[in-house]
Amino acid sequence: MNAHALLEDLRTKGVTLEADGLTLRVAAPEDVATEELHETVSRHKHALIRLLERERHRLEEAERIGLLIKWSKAPGYIAIHDPTTGEWHEVLASECPPWVIEDAKAHSRYAKGR
Repeated sequence: MNAHALLEDLRTKGVTLEADGLTLRVAAPEDVATEELHETVSRHKHALIRLLERERHRLEEAERIGLLIKWSKAPGYIAIHDPTTGEWHEVLASECPPWVIEDAKAHSRYAKGR
């Protein structure tokens, strides 16, 4: 199992992990906190730390960018940046409220003027 799949599996079981330098803090419900869990996490510790650090950096960058609405490269779509996850979502412009369309137009005018 790779670190990403392991992290997702642990999270579905209610396990939380926090990376702090080379330290990995693990909090698990009593029924999940087994010797097998400890061995698995220990075996994948460095990969989990790297994954958690990348996740933290991605979320920090998402927070820095904030909510961003612009026209997508795909015709008829609006691209919306989610500041809570860092993900971009493509939404049909025809399904967006008017204020979203206006924000996309404003972003387009701003980008052309730079």
